[in-house]
Amino acid sequence: IAAGEDLSAARSICTEDYGGTNFASATDESTRQSLWAARHRLYYSSIALRSSSSGEEEEDGDGVGGATPQSTVLTDVCVPLSHFADIISATARDVHEMGVVGPCFGHAGDGNFHCIMPLKPNDTKEYKDRVFRVLENLTERAIGVGGTCSGEHGIGYGKKKYLRRMYGEGGVSMMEALKKSMDPFNVLNPGKIVDNDFYGGFKRG
Repeated sequence: IAAGEDLSAARSICTEDYGGTNFASATDESTRQSLWAARHRLYYSSIALRSSSSGEEEEDGDGVGGATPQSTVLTDVCVPLSHFADIISATARDVHEMGVVGPCFGHAGDGNFHCIMPLKPNDTKEYKDRVFRVLENLTERAIGVGGTCSGEHGIGYGKKKYLRRMYGEGGVSMMEALKKSMDPFNVLNPGKIVDNDFYGGFKRG
């Protein structure tokens, strides 16, 4: 019953309040799978916006080669639901104003959304700088409203610089202690999430 009420409310907001069209929902498995297929294809569809055959104007390179999954900046954040609309709208504005390709979409129900920014092999440094400015702004905004720098994609190398802001020195120290206790030889994703230069309990070098 609760799910049906939520669906009805979502439909009303999308179609009546904001003039949305083609609102679709389903309960049978076949139609649900069809709807999910469209969502799952968004990743590759986003990359295709900068494929070598996309017809995009070549202002930022020499026209050779298109974006690939390996060259695409794929990021996500998670924010409190009360701030979701503001953060995703601000990110969409950044994408537009900075002149980059970066579709934003996600699962609004849990405050998580993605921004996919395809890069071509020949993109200029200036274009790449604008892409990473969008990423930095997105992450800073998310943390600023009490969100997290990643909802699904993880911390890795690129976002570990934000952990101290999110969890404090004590929180990061605890992560480092757990890493050392569970992976004393530092063979599991070395350098990701926390900085480690130890090996078997001894400092490297």
